[in-house]
Amino acid sequence: MKRKSEREIMSATRPEDIFTMQLDVIEQEKNEYIERFKPTEYRAIQNFVVSRQIMLFYEEAISRINNGLSLNEFTICAKNGREYKIHYNNSFPFKLGQMYITGKYVIYVIDGKYQKYYRNYITKTNSYLKPDMKIWEFAQYMVPNVEINFETIEGNFCIFIKKPCEKMYSIREILEYFNGSLKPEYVASILTRLYYFACYMSLVETTHNGITIDNLFFAPGRRTEDGESYTVEDMRILGVYGGWFFTTYFNEKIQAVPKEVYEILPFQCKDRGYSSFEVDELSIKKVAKELLGNQTNIPLPMQEWVNKTTISKDPKTEYHAWEEVRRKSFGGRRFVDMDVSI
Repeated sequence: MKRKSEREIMSATRPEDIFTMQLDVIEQEKNEYIERFKPTEYRAIQNFVVSRQIMLFYEEAISRINNGLSLNEFTICAKNGREYKIHYNNSFPFKLGQMYITGKYVIYVIDGKYQKYYRNYITKTNSYLKPDMKIWEFAQYMVPNVEINFETIEGNFCIFIKKPCEKMYSIREILEYFNGSLKPEYVASILTRLYYFACYMSLVETTHNGITIDNLFFAPGRRTEDGESYTVEDMRILGVYGGWFFTTYFNEKIQAVPKEVYEILPFQCKDRGYSSFEVDELSIKKVAKELLGNQTNIPLPMQEWVNKTTISKDPKTEYHAWEEVRRKSFGGRRFVDMDVSI
């Protein structure tokens, strides 16, 4: 189910921006919205305006669904004439275009004017170095598996990233599902994997430069017993599938970074125009703060860690330092169930 904020509802332009376009879900979403924005003594006019917007989109959605139109489908045509019919579960705009999430793929449609960033994405994900097979065993699910990429007849660009499992959600979706903040245990699980990703990138002398909530994906996985057989569908996986438009090799000049990353960019990087491993490490802490949101039960070691501004220049050192903080905050390693139904 979708749980959009007031700001997102008022800035929406289509019913699918705030509703799941399925009859068995949309009624629940409408009722939840109306209950949440029920006029009160102090917010009578404001909540009335929001509720009216919700009902207008709801009525439009019902009308179009009843007329047999699926708003979650579209066709995109490659320059070579091949057509792709896409049925998606969710979509989000991003600075370079639009992202769509389907059962099998994360799809980026990039505006034609951003061709150089599209080319950079393809170049940086065309072939991965495997410095250590044990490390690659985990890293292979963290990096994009680009199955298809092409230019469209309109002059835009399209990238199909194969998801390792169907229940791989945008972290933005997960954050909305949990009403804007995640339990510290969930955030710790995500952080451990992000630091592992940063270690892998440092081994191949590459900085991602785009670690933000909107560029991350997560599969909650399930708890398995010792000796039980499992597949990738059962694994807890973090994927860094967005943001490779801005990725640089070591000592390669930065072309651009997302606004969220620019805000924490070290002065020397802004001054020289070159990235460093510190960019990804600072970005990870920013992601942690956003995921924790308004949580008040954060263990002190973890709270101090995410607020600490000093970092190591070596991602491996930073990873081990985080693991010590995680141990002090939560004790020994254990699987924490995350029940998500999106």
